[in-house]
Order: sequence, then structure tokens, then C-alpha cells
Amino acid sequence: MTTKITFLIDSSTLPKGGASINTAVAVAHPPFLLNGTLSDPKYKVPVAGGDTVFIYTQEKNLLPTVKVAPNGVIAHSFQGDPLSVDIMKNSSLRPIDIPNFDMDPGPSPDFIAYLDDNSQWSPTPSSWTNWANNPYISQDLQASMTRTYVPYTTFQTSTLVSGELQYGVVFGLTRDGKSVEYFYFDPYLVISNP
Repeated sequence: MTTKITFLIDSSTLPKGGASINTAVAVAHPPFLLNGTLSDPKYKVPVAGGDTVFIYTQEKNLLPTVKVAPNGVIAHSFQGDPLSVDIMKNSSLRPIDIPNFDMDPGPSPDFIAYLDDNSQWSPTPSSWTNWANNPYISQDLQASMTRTYVPYTTFQTSTLVSGELQYGVVFGLTRDGKSVEYFYFDPYLVISNP
């Protein structure tokens, strides 16, 4: 089964973002579309084990000059217990597998794109005041005019473990097509297996 989550980012309410992933700024949970239906920002999304989860970010007001792209996933805690890089590298213990970053064809030219990368779980930057040293995977971004694409990240939920995952979504935002600002927030998934 597939779960599609589109976080609606209101760029007009954001503070100034970090100039790099190392200085990403924590922001409040944005509202999101869950399989096309508007959901409360605090809603904990239920998913079945083995589901494929797609994470999109979209400028809420559809401003043509502002583009956003999810470019990182943080594994913070599972069932209230902190997650480690070792747990996230162990396929029998981790709640989600290794996230993948990709782009779909879209309706209009974009100003942000992924750079080639072979990401693996590693600790978040120690400069992050909220979630330093949590397991983290990111994809480098570049602000430039690209072909018509819609960026997203995807991962599969575990078929072996069940419970509440607090994770983080890191996203880059460009307002000018030349520079990228970085932010992150912490939504939830509730994974259930028989």
C-alpha cells in the first residue's frame, strides 16, 4: 500500500532559514495532505507495515517563485526510545528503511534540484540544538532552473516492528532560484504489523 503525505509550507510565515544543512532551523509542524485530504499538523499518520510512504513539500500559497524540496529524513525515536545509527542500519530493528530522494514530472519549471548522492544513515549535525546526533539521511540540493519536476522522498515501513515513530523532515527552500534555506520539523507515523 502507498501513503502520500504532502506538507504545506507557508513560506511567508517562516523565519530566515539556515544557509546549510548544518544550520537548518526548526519550525512548527505544517498542515499536510494525507492521500489528498487536509490533516491537522499534529495528526499521527497510521501506516501498515510494509507500506511505502511518499513525502512531498509544497509551498502552501503556490507562489511561483518559491520552491521547496524535502532533502532529509531524521529518525528521532521509536516507541519513545531514542534511535541510533546502529539501529537504523539493522533491517530487523529499524522502523523504516533507507529513504530515497527522487523527482516526478511536474506542471511548471522548478528552481531546486537534487544533486547525485549515495546517502547512508549518519548522525545529524552536532550544531542542531534540538536533535543533535540522531540518525539522519540527506540529499544535497542546488538552487537553479531545472526541468519540470516535483521533488519527493520515499521509504518503506518495517514489516517486523510496530509502534510510534517520531521522525524529522528536512527541507530546502529557494525564494530566488539562486540560494537555498534549510528547515526541519518533526511529524509522526504509527506503524502497525499483525
